[in-house]
Amino acid sequence: MTDNANNNNNLDFSYYLTVILKHFWLIATIAIIGIFGAVVANILIQPVYKASVLMMIDREESGKIETNSLGSWTTDEDYYRTQYKLLESRTLLEKVHKKLNLDNYEEFKNPNGWLKLKNKIKISPIVRSRLVNLEISSYEKKLTAQIANILATTFVSDNISNRVIMAQDVIKALESTEKSQQQLELLNSLPQVVNSDFIKNLKSREISLQGDYANLTAKYTDNHPSVISVRNQINAIKMKIDTETKRIIQSLKIELSGQFSGNNIRIIDEAITPDRPYIPRKLINLAIGFFAGLLTAFIIVFFMEFIDKSIKNSEDLERELHLPFLGFVPFEKLKNSSKKEYESMLKDGNHILAEQIRNIRTMLNFTLSDDPKTPILVVSSLQGEGKTHLASNLAIAIAQIGKKVLLIDGDFRRSRLHKMFKLTTEKGLSNIWNKDSDKSDFSSNIQSTEVENLFVMTSGLRPPNPSELLNTPMLSEFIKWASQNYDNVIVDCPAVVPVSDTLLWGNVINKAVFVVKHNKTNAKLSKLAIDKLQKANIKILGAVISHFKQEGLTYGKYGYYKNYHYYK
Repeated sequence: MTDNANNNNNLDFSYYLTVILKHFWLIATIAIIGIFGAVVANILIQPVYKASVLMMIDREESGKIETNSLGSWTTDEDYYRTQYKLLESRTLLEKVHKKLNLDNYEEFKNPNGWLKLKNKIKISPIVRSRLVNLEISSYEKKLTAQIANILATTFVSDNISNRVIMAQDVIKALESTEKSQQQLELLNSLPQVVNSDFIKNLKSREISLQGDYANLTAKYTDNHPSVISVRNQINAIKMKIDTETKRIIQSLKIELSGQFSGNNIRIIDEAITPDRPYIPRKLINLAIGFFAGLLTAFIIVFFMEFIDKSIKNSEDLERELHLPFLGFVPFEKLKNSSKKEYESMLKDGNHILAEQIRNIRTMLNFTLSDDPKTPILVVSSLQGEGKTHLASNLAIAIAQIGKKVLLIDGDFRRSRLHKMFKLTTEKGLSNIWNKDSDKSDFSSNIQSTEVENLFVMTSGLRPPNPSELLNTPMLSEFIKWASQNYDNVIVDCPAVVPVSDTLLWGNVINKAVFVVKHNKTNAKLSKLAIDKLQKANIKILGAVISHFKQEGLTYGKYGYYKNYHYYK
């Protein structure tokens, strides 16, 4: 992939913008597919409705009897977590399931209908408050609110019932004349008794005296004064504990009747029937579909750029192929089939294509300054990379400065120059191998063109054995003759990789211009072609990037272009 940062490691945003613009329609298509997928999802997803009940859960009020057998709660967090778990308990959910006949609904149908109901519950405590939202989701609009309300009211009702039952057990134990062992344990376990500081101190003193009593009885008899004294103290403390316990129980008995029915859980806002489903969230889904499509498109596009080993600019050319850069050949789309590929070279003014071809001509003049009349081959790794287009336009550019140029179609297999210049193939390169041919026949197979100083030798009629003809002394004699009679000789050669014809041309002409197609020619394949040429002792003068697409604005006859896909 082309380097997307400069030497200072700063991001080159123009590169990313260019990549995005280059693949704009692919990105747009994938983004539209993402939106379409979201639309389909909105249609196919079954609507889900949600209703919520706002409840307030208080701790039991201080001063009131706590009848929980576990004693007082350690922390608020323990208490509230317990209440939330009770809201999801199997017993409670089975009651709700039965009350609403949820077996009639597929989503709550038995077996384990209560468990299905549990999966539809969401408990959301409101931070820094005693409020909690009890949310229910369902496919049925009205049923959603019904479940939420019935669940909340059943929970409140059960909480009251539990408190009444537990309080009644305590009252029964208090009013009993002859208390059973179980009733005594219940009364002694009441939080008001257990948490009494006075009783705690008495029990602590009793335990200490019991220790003293055990030590004394180990030394003395039961009638010893010290043993009797400690035993009396223990009995006195037990009487005080019993008296204090009875006092607390009596006060509780007085207060209990008006307190056991109180409830610390209330419904603040009942659930109402939702007017619209919360799933699917259509606008959010559309946004997600669009951005997911966009992200996918970017990943695909930049991955394509990463694995793309095609030549895009002069930096790629020099880094991958190690060839000097001669210039660009801008892409020109012919408006109709009658337009000539070299028409821009014949127009007045500074047309972009003509300017770039002239730049290439100038670069070649510098390269061939020691031997300006040496013939050159125009080659490429594969067919269709623009070598014929370059060869013809370059020949015209050289002819326009007054030099006599011979352009030779050296491709017997897929010749094009005769079509481009509208010439006959009755005369051409293949005719120089006739048995009676001599040097005087060379000129007879060359045709003039509408361009002054430009002459073309077409490939002629296609021979059955092109490689064999190119491997004869006649070709060397012809090129020697052409070099003496023309200022410049340019040969449009076949593609290097598929056939060996170009390498045979290298026996008589050892200098070449290599053509790569912008954003198409694979660097690895080009290296293979270059390796073949170098092994045939053909010196590559430089490389030209063809089919280069212009970006920017063109005013009048002179093009002011900002970027020819050249990433600086």
